[in-house]
Amino acid sequence: METDDTGRKMEDELGGNKRLSETPPDDDCCPICFGPFTVPCRSNCGHWYCGSCILQFWNYSSASKPCGCPMCTCMIVNLMPEASLEQQPQNQEVAEVLKSVRRYNLLFLGGARGFIQKVRELPFFIKRIFQGLMDPDTNDTYIAEIRLFAMLLSIIYRATPLDFIPTGGIGIGRVFDCSAIILILILRLVGIYRRRRLMQRVRRLAAMELLQE
Repeated sequence: METDDTGRKMEDELGGNKRLSETPPDDDCCPICFGPFTVPCRSNCGHWYCGSCILQFWNYSSASKPCGCPMCTCMIVNLMPEASLEQQPQNQEVAEVLKSVRRYNLLFLGGARGFIQKVRELPFFIKRIFQGLMDPDTNDTYIAEIRLFAMLLSIIYRATPLDFIPTGGIGIGRVFDCSAIILILILRLVGIYRRRRLMQRVRRLAAMELLQE
């Protein structure tokens, strides 16, 4: 009986240490870059990543949603940097990553403070959406977001006394939606054009290197 109680107590202590761990495991590596941790950050689901790696991973997902954990698909609403980072002198690169982590945490804080932060970061969200639409390899999440944004604008327009947009009998909601679709097509064409120019530049540089050899 005493042995069972002792074993249970040790398991509870180990579990508590694991839950309260403020440093990544010594024998582990970042599951995104498979290298040693740089600016280690723990997600709310308990997995450790390089701060820059998990933020870059989020850059390829929806701008308005938290990043999905690559290990367990849980929504990451909080990134906790390693405790020692706050107590050590920081170079510029580490300071920038920590600043981006704090910004990410505020975006998905929830409640009134989180909503205010989202409003303040609206230009950042719009920029992220536009960048995503210009990427030919992006998914359709950004398309849904910009059409939702257009619908929100149409609702705001209806709620105001303004009436300067000609609708042609199709309704202001359809006008905003069609405008959003046209904008999406233009941005996608610009992205394809930029990708083509970049590929041409890469081929030109490769050909110059071959001639030099």
